[in-house]
Amino acid sequence: MKKLKIITPQIKEKKSVLSITIFVILVIYVLALFIPFIWALYSSLNEPFAFDAFYKLAGPKFPTELTMQNFKIALVDFRLDKGVQYSFSQMAVNSILYTLGCAFFFTLTPCLVAYCSARFKFKFSKVLYAFVIVTMALPIVGTMPSELAMLKTLHIFDTFWGMFILRMNFLSINFLIFHAQFEMIPMTYSEAAKVDGASNFRIMTTVIFPQAFPTMVTIFLLSFLTFWNDYQIPKVYMPTYPTVSEGLWTFGTVSYGDFGAVPIKLAGFIGLTLPIIIVFALLNRFLKLNVSTGGIKG
Repeated sequence: MKKLKIITPQIKEKKSVLSITIFVILVIYVLALFIPFIWALYSSLNEPFAFDAFYKLAGPKFPTELTMQNFKIALVDFRLDKGVQYSFSQMAVNSILYTLGCAFFFTLTPCLVAYCSARFKFKFSKVLYAFVIVTMALPIVGTMPSELAMLKTLHIFDTFWGMFILRMNFLSINFLIFHAQFEMIPMTYSEAAKVDGASNFRIMTTVIFPQAFPTMVTIFLLSFLTFWNDYQIPKVYMPTYPTVSEGLWTFGTVSYGDFGAVPIKLAGFIGLTLPIIIVFALLNRFLKLNVSTGGIKG
């Protein structure tokens, strides 16, 4: 009998060394991201002008008295003057309405159109798919003048509904994601439901959409983050409804009174990131976008 040769695990050792190196690099990268945030959080809890005194000290002596007063000054006392004064609470309400409505329609519309295009094959479906790809290459400045003219003609300029109507379009990458998702779901699900007497609407809502629900939530979450941080579009299309993004930009540039102190500015920035942190904490498990449904079992 021939003796079996024992192969030394040299490749495995190389892989383990590479894995350790990558892990160390990632740890350093994560620390590089968290250290500035921890410093900002610590600074926001200090006295308004504590760090001005710290910079003048000869030795590295950090202030030790922590207070929540900075958050009150930043989030309650600050006002954005646009003819009418707006507090951060009013701007937060505008941002929530704008963000939730736009994210909802920006997710639902391409989902419905992609479902019809992917599940019901017709000649125009291929043209529709190509049309979406072409329009994605057009810059936003090419459509902005026509959108503004349309909103003013319909008397819905500077309204939330006007923004919601603009987001009721499927000309985005969301259409391509949903299209790939629905194409990967076997047609046998729809055929079996039809045999049981289910209508097309019931098949869509109770058979197909539940399988694509993680993708829907992921796209909604990413859209929510995008619209929440949007600065230009609300400022142009809704000038009398300032959002948190516009308020933060103004808050970051003012230097009069207590608002010029670094701890107060950091308190405002951190306080207004809480909605994003809450949304991410509730929906982070859906953030793993997977358009493949190959794991579906019959």
